[in-house]
Amino acid sequence: MNLRKKVQKHRVYSEYVDILNGILRLSKRETEVFSFLLSADANGDHLNINARHIRAALKKQLGISESNLSLYLATLKKLNLIVRNEDYKWVINDNIRPGLEGGIIEIVVTLEVD
Repeated sequence: MNLRKKVQKHRVYSEYVDILNGILRLSKRETEVFSFLLSADANGDHLNINARHIRAALKKQLGISESNLSLYLATLKKLNLIVRNEDYKWVINDNIRPGLEGGIIEIVVTLEVD
């Protein structure tokens, strides 16, 4: 089955996370945080997704406290959506980072039946 959906450029990462959330089961705030991190990553902040300026922008845009942000990030870390690289910096896991090629992101879901 091949399903297609057109999305506006500024919503591509939130739509991507919404689609994955059927499997991930993130809260609304966790999806917002992860979408923001994916967008920051795509816009060049891929060397340390947990940098001070990214955290500040996240808190300002989403209106969340530092302690709540830490809780949301802990969930993303627990699910291995963000992982430490060889320099011990937090980055988006390559296995979950969307590959936007030619204006298209392809997602393949495999369901294994017992």
